[in-house]
Amino acid sequence: METKEKSGTPEKVTDKKLKLLLVADTYYPKVDGTLKFMEEFLKRSQQEFAITLLVPLLEKRGGKHVTYVPTYQKITISGYPSIRLSFSTIKIVKRAIRDADIVFIQGPALLSYLSIYFSKKAGKKTIFYTHTIAWELFEKFFPPLVNRIFFNLIKRLSIFFYNRSDVILVPYRELREELQHEGVKTRIIVARLGVDITRFSPPANKRLSKQNVGIASDKFVIGYVGRISKEKNAEVLLKAFQKLKQQEEVHLLLVGDGPEDQVQPFREIPNCTITGFVPDVQKYLKAMDLFVMPSLTETTSLATLEAMATGLPVIATKVGFIKSYIVKDQNGTFFPRNSAGMLAMKIEKLRKDPELRQKLGRNARKTVAYGFSWERSINKIKRLLKEAYNRKE
Repeated sequence: METKEKSGTPEKVTDKKLKLLLVADTYYPKVDGTLKFMEEFLKRSQQEFAITLLVPLLEKRGGKHVTYVPTYQKITISGYPSIRLSFSTIKIVKRAIRDADIVFIQGPALLSYLSIYFSKKAGKKTIFYTHTIAWELFEKFFPPLVNRIFFNLIKRLSIFFYNRSDVILVPYRELREELQHEGVKTRIIVARLGVDITRFSPPANKRLSKQNVGIASDKFVIGYVGRISKEKNAEVLLKAFQKLKQQEEVHLLLVGDGPEDQVQPFREIPNCTITGFVPDVQKYLKAMDLFVMPSLTETTSLATLEAMATGLPVIATKVGFIKSYIVKDQNGTFFPRNSAGMLAMKIEKLRKDPELRQKLGRNARKTVAYGFSWERSINKIKRLLKEAYNRKE
């Protein structure tokens, strides 16, 4: 996103296009679902919008048309540094908003909420795309004694900022209904996320794919993609993995990173690979035999959809949109959250039944190919952005 040569880089701003400020609480090197959406949006929207970015400074790097907000590197939530709340930060946010026609915000965290506030104050069209439920995300990081207090506080603050937006975009219908039930009055429109099914496709040679990522070709590979953190419930995957029989024949492949206290237990087991955040996730998905999503909170879960597009059988918790697009024993299966024993049983069942794995993986790819398209998704979002800008209040 930083150089003109790199795919997804904002083009040179011209006066003929609507000026769109794209705000996010994440940026490189954190390759998460929000960043993947931003990459796809930039790739498909630069002909119609003059796009600039407002993002946290997580790593020193240049880039035209990118404004960075300073962060506290030592103050993190789920491995993400918090932005510095100061007069200089507010000045940076206000300056970035000032020249925009549309402020398109990917949330939810402090930079998103600041941008909603100052965008509304400046009279700019403010569209908020919620990629996760804020109060579910942040409740995992407070001590039990104060958890309920902070849960309610974050929920109230989130709803306050949601209601200052002109339009809220959500990736699935049930989330719209949930937000409306919680008191969100702003217009909410469903705009699905998508998957590049050409990039994420089944491997031609599974054994070779394993060798390409440094794993022995005869190992049974159990995979996960995402943050290694409390809200993703990575601990239950570790416990389930340790319960598996014939440990010398299995390998755990984690594509992602997280806080050191969450990652260290995985480093202590011999048959485990932790890649950190990587740009070529598809290479690692092709090396997996099955995919586990143990998360306690999700909206769409692009990581799960990408695994399904790769033809992998998926074992997941019933959270967010996952519980709608996965059909039990047809294109995946579920396990009760926090039940390491049940997860281990599900893994063993699929490990011993290659025909069932193939059936679930084949149907999983069909689900994604027929129901999740970046082209349709981004075209709808572009239309909604233009409609919001032209709409008379």
